[in-house]
Amino acid sequence: MRITAVRGTDLFVGSAAAARQVVRVALSGPPAVARIRVEGKRVFTPEPVIADVRPDGVTVEVGVVFQAPEGSTHRVTVVAESAGQRVTAEADLVVAETGWTMWMVSHFHYDPVWWNTQAGFTDTWLDLPLAQEKRMNFQRSAFDLVRAHLEAARDDEDYRFVLAEVDYLKPHWDTFPGDRHDLRRFLRDGRIELVGGNYNEANTNLTHPESTIRNAVYGVGYQRDVLGGDPRSAWMLDVFGHDPAYPGLMADAGLESSAWARGPWHHVGAKRHTGDIGRMQFPSEFEWISPSGRGLLTAYMADHYVAGWGIERQDTLEEAMEEAYRQFSTLRQVAATRNVLLPVGHDHNIPSRFCTEIHRAWNARYVWPRFVVGLPRDFFAAVRADAAARGTAISVQTRDMNPVYTGKDVSYIDTKQAQRAAEVVVLDGERAATLATLLGARYPHEALDKAWRQLVYGAHHDAITGTESDQVYLDLLTGWREAAERGGEVLDGAIAELARHADTSGEGVAVFVLNTLSWTRDAITSVTVTPGTTGARVVDPGGRPVPAVTDAVVRHPDGSLAELTLTFLATAVPALGYRVYRVLDADTVPPGWTVRPSPPSIENDVFAVEADPARGGALKRVRDRRTGRELLRDGGLAAGLVVQDEHAEHPVWGEGPWHLLPKGPGRGPGAAEVVVETSPLGERLVATASLDELRITQRTTLWRGVSRVDVRTHVDGSVGQDRLLRARFDFDLPGALPVAEVGFGAIGRSFGFPDVDAAEHLWTLDSPAHTWAGLSATARVALVRDDGTRTAHAIGVAEVVEPLEPGPEVRALVAVMAAKGVTATCTRPGGPRYGALDADSNLPDVRIVLGGDNPFAAEVFAAAGPAYRDAFERHGRVFVPATRTRREAWVPDADLRGPRDLPVLVVADVTAATDELRAGVLDVRVPDGLDGTAEPADSYSVAVVNHGTPGFVVDPGGTLHLSLLRSCSGWPSGVWIDGERRTAPDGSSFAWQHWTHTFDFAVVAGEGDWRDAGFPRGAQEAAHPLRTRQVPAGGGTLPSTLSLIAVEPAEVVLTAAKAAGNPLASGAVAAPSDALTVRLYEPAGTPATAFVSLHGGVRSAWRTDLLEERGEPLPVDDGRARVDLGAADVATLRLEPGVRARGLAGEFVPAAEPVQPVHTRYWLHNEGPAPVGNLPVSVHVTPPRLKLGEDGRARFDVTVGCSGRRARGRVELDLPPGWRVERVPDLGYDLEPGEHARMAVEVRGTAASGRYLLAARIADDHGQVLEDTAEILVGAPPVGDDLVDVTLATEAIAVEPGGSAELVVSLANRAQSEIRGGVAVISPFGTWAGEVTIGPRVQPFRLAAAGRTTVPVTIRAAATARPGAHWWALVRVTAHGRLTYTPAVEVRITG
Repeated sequence: MRITAVRGTDLFVGSAAAARQVVRVALSGPPAVARIRVEGKRVFTPEPVIADVRPDGVTVEVGVVFQAPEGSTHRVTVVAESAGQRVTAEADLVVAETGWTMWMVSHFHYDPVWWNTQAGFTDTWLDLPLAQEKRMNFQRSAFDLVRAHLEAARDDEDYRFVLAEVDYLKPHWDTFPGDRHDLRRFLRDGRIELVGGNYNEANTNLTHPESTIRNAVYGVGYQRDVLGGDPRSAWMLDVFGHDPAYPGLMADAGLESSAWARGPWHHVGAKRHTGDIGRMQFPSEFEWISPSGRGLLTAYMADHYVAGWGIERQDTLEEAMEEAYRQFSTLRQVAATRNVLLPVGHDHNIPSRFCTEIHRAWNARYVWPRFVVGLPRDFFAAVRADAAARGTAISVQTRDMNPVYTGKDVSYIDTKQAQRAAEVVVLDGERAATLATLLGARYPHEALDKAWRQLVYGAHHDAITGTESDQVYLDLLTGWREAAERGGEVLDGAIAELARHADTSGEGVAVFVLNTLSWTRDAITSVTVTPGTTGARVVDPGGRPVPAVTDAVVRHPDGSLAELTLTFLATAVPALGYRVYRVLDADTVPPGWTVRPSPPSIENDVFAVEADPARGGALKRVRDRRTGRELLRDGGLAAGLVVQDEHAEHPVWGEGPWHLLPKGPGRGPGAAEVVVETSPLGERLVATASLDELRITQRTTLWRGVSRVDVRTHVDGSVGQDRLLRARFDFDLPGALPVAEVGFGAIGRSFGFPDVDAAEHLWTLDSPAHTWAGLSATARVALVRDDGTRTAHAIGVAEVVEPLEPGPEVRALVAVMAAKGVTATCTRPGGPRYGALDADSNLPDVRIVLGGDNPFAAEVFAAAGPAYRDAFERHGRVFVPATRTRREAWVPDADLRGPRDLPVLVVADVTAATDELRAGVLDVRVPDGLDGTAEPADSYSVAVVNHGTPGFVVDPGGTLHLSLLRSCSGWPSGVWIDGERRTAPDGSSFAWQHWTHTFDFAVVAGEGDWRDAGFPRGAQEAAHPLRTRQVPAGGGTLPSTLSLIAVEPAEVVLTAAKAAGNPLASGAVAAPSDALTVRLYEPAGTPATAFVSLHGGVRSAWRTDLLEERGEPLPVDDGRARVDLGAADVATLRLEPGVRARGLAGEFVPAAEPVQPVHTRYWLHNEGPAPVGNLPVSVHVTPPRLKLGEDGRARFDVTVGCSGRRARGRVELDLPPGWRVERVPDLGYDLEPGEHARMAVEVRGTAASGRYLLAARIADDHGQVLEDTAEILVGAPPVGDDLVDVTLATEAIAVEPGGSAELVVSLANRAQSEIRGGVAVISPFGTWAGEVTIGPRVQPFRLAAAGRTTVPVTIRAAATARPGAHWWALVRVTAHGRLTYTPAVEVRITG
């Protein structure tokens, strides 16, 4: 007999009060019974183990007791005795720690759309042959998943699980009301937790922060107020990075924690990228805080959200327990406390077979660690309790959780453009409607509610990111279009209502100019009027002439003006108010743009620019005339377009659309034709060039009175396949760092590497920016020489090396830095450093070391020399420069973890440094003889403002690259699920974007940092144009110029103005109320006191939480609400107007869906969220398909269920001719919130073969008819499943400017009863309004049995439409849960 191995473990047997550490002893030898014990100086074995020794070996677990502290190492002797034989072995064992628990959280990650459709993922996955190839055997649709997990909980008292997204919770709640009782019982009993507190897992770094807020409003509203849950944890498992404002906003929404799998490191984490989980610089549990200083206790899933699904890949319970222990052993290495979170789930997965078995069997065998099936709230409570009991300081992180998946910022670029454009018009419409309610109008809750739900639906991380299939992309376009149109309808209706109250009397045509921003401003604006005169001129409210430009003219046959499009500079338009201009008769119209023969240069009071015809017409000079500064380096260009070839798939990870995949540097266009055009409003350069198959028209405009360089780029033709189009800006700002606007603030970003070959260097480090990105300084270190000379060194992304015993001063420091825009990764002195691209998703540009006794400070001083230590000891601070410049050190695959790879700032008095940094500058003495910075920062900033093109990167040389367009062919490009695959007219995947795109961006610049240069306000003005409309003349009681809401100081930004409350999010009634909600943010990272005034004054004010619920009163001074804002603060205010408006106006926006009746299984039509009103009551027929029985009868159930409000009414049954009801109960219902009624119905049908639709209908509170149908088959099934035959002529459509054309959709009914449905036109962003409109968006149809009809789709080109532009249009026909998509037809502007 011999002992072959001795291994200590962290396992314990016995009881919690008398735990014995397990030592695993392996023995082999002739068959014998042996007695095994472990002995030593401070260890004993209370119960020796008896084991049968075998020749093939046996391993036994011996429970021992150490009389020594945890973590200490001891020499022990293992003794094995059998009859006549005694063997021993020596070993060193470490005393393990008791008290550990691994919380196994059962979940299923759910995507409402991705490569599969909304219908497939929600309901019909198993019925879609083309969707089966990608379905793993454990995956199901949402309905099957919710039922499966509920059934597992019914069968097993130990089973617990989480539910999350409203995307599936609402359809399931409405369709299966029989599950409501158990769902609520499990919620009460703590066996289900509703997590997320969000509508879905949104990619918040690609959307407006107001979309993030509304995501929480709808998530909490439904999960809490309808389902009865208590959401506390943001469950954002799979999102591709996070907006830095997210944790603070969620804290303001009442959430307490978050959990997710992507962010600080590349997309699958440090462990999976490097093989070493120890490369994480901070524990998996940390406090994640926003620039506002508020945040959440967060759990980072260090081995991804599928980590625990490995137990399901085992064959036996013993193997599953071994896998669970392997995961525990790995994850405990980075746990902040003695608690480990193991997510047990995958994508769309059924319940785990083994997790409850492990829960029982493991804990029967071991006392520590415990493996427990639990919920996130259990885990987070345990983390907090253990940290408090043991005095563990939870690490604080403000790290930028980006970039993750760089391709998401530009794949399907029009998803980003559409979301941004729709967000802006919905926000503006919401603000305008709020102004109208101040004057007595009814607030259009229903229209805005539907628009916001479409926006939060499209914000999902497999939607706006462009990682979806072709069919899903088309479906998503309809949602963004609906949001934009509903926002536009609200805006137009509100302007008409405001104009009704204003004095618009006088000669000529009244032009109403609305400012939706919270400060008075001047801006260029355009309007189309129908004056009926011979000529036209523009005057202001005082009758003074206003310079204007004619963009387009349409005349009647008699020469009078039928339509005139004018552009003019509107001045002094009040904050959230209006100014009325007039268009009067004149001898002629204002001049248009005229060509001026001259060199290709233009200027205004602020900028002078010059184009380079030899290099595609890009700008070779941009000069700030105020300072004389040249913004471009010698030989550089601004707005220079470059095409890069790309790999189809990532060389390591696949996932083509997710990553940017350049093969190397790109190429620009050749020579261009450049002309100079002038007008009364300014000058512009128009360059036309070719680049491969692209035709490029770039228009650079300098407006008089506007402090920016506006660039509009039209790209026609084809970008090809697997290519990336960027715009480059070769800025010359030595010492400046990349800075980007994010939600309600701005932060520093890393330099990146846009010209690498992704096969050799995996990461370009592109990141998303909200509305602007550029070069500046978020904060500065002022290096002060003995003679008083000051040199600035910019900092933007920091590693903060904590002192040996960190205290609250660390949190205070990093919160102040974050408010100023410097994100920080807090690390331990002896821990792994931050700054290597094999793991980290971004790089720091400075290290800040706290405490002179910090071991890392000693490393830095040892590397730098004693003079730096001496300086530190004299002054309490020292700046140690890096040994290389950024351009030298920042290279692809950079590793900047060495003590001299980055500048290092060592600080003794952390509190004093924090106080100084509140002003954005930290003074550091630099004694003579010590090096300062090799990269001093100029006091100047420059940025590029984008309009829905968020992806950018700045290379170490200072060139900013803005991503515009790509054509990735990697999966799921080209994937189609329903019927015959559809393509763009040239046969390409829609992902390749082979049609016209228009990109708007602008250059802004100024002295000082980005705050001094006014970038936040400038970007807001670029994003939110003045809203200008012709209105009827009238003698309203209000003046011709008026502000209705104003905020002071102007540097504080209003982000939302709306009616108070969010009733429809909770299924409640939108009751009349005078109260308003106003949301403000402080963008500069400096505390401020803000005042909000309303037309008529403010009677009372409260500061509420983000959900507009809990709050505290605010002072009201002279009719103005006063609120104190912290640095980077976001404040939600509830205001009661001083004057109660008595409205006489009714609805100014229609509330109903255009297609009636409304199909209550809306997800089957791939239409996104629930219809108008959010379906607080719904009707369903079960089963939805059945066969007529041999007795001529069919039986089905009709269910009516309500959500957040009481519902009363009566079900109407609609049967085909010749059918009759045989048995039916009372069809009336009277339901309290959450209740449902089920009615068993029996009908007798006809003997004629075919398919018949029987409908159950109810009415809702919005005047809509809600309908579900049962399709009953009589006789043999038909060939093909379609209910409607759809045809569309496929010839290309050509339209001249000012002209129109029709696409005719032909429909034929294949069923034997009436069919009701909708015809939705799908066309790309850019064709929904403005210069080209293809519509209407959706139209209803009814077809009698065997009936036929046609539905026209109109294509209208404005007089300003640009010849050469080309797009496409197709039609999606929906009816009773069926879909048909026509081929795409090319639409081209000629002339």
